[in-house]
Amino acid sequence: MADTLTGKGYAITTTNAAALTAGGSETVTLIGVTIANIHASAGCWVSVDIVRSGGVNSELAHEIEIPVNDSLDILQGKVVLNANDAIWFDAEINSHLEASISYLVQT
Repeated sequence: MADTLTGKGYAITTTNAAALTAGGSETVTLIGVTIANIHASAGCWVSVDIVRSGGVNSELAHEIEIPVNDSLDILQGKVVLNANDAIWFDAEINSHLEASISYLVQT
């Protein structure tokens, strides 16, 4: 089994969409998810969901307001994405929020 520690950035939009999906033969452990409000003058809310391919979905955050020039750490611990599970983001306004996702991929 190979382990790869990695990360990615994601521009959150008003379209509820997957930012990261575990491949069919992968297990992904989310280590950190930080969302920053990069807009100069307006706050914006964010919703974050874990969408399970064969189980019950879970919501990590529901319309949490992030003030101007501030950030929000979503995870208090780790979250595991099994094969084909995904983390989804949705924002109140486009071009306001960016996510930084750190994770471990096991294949």
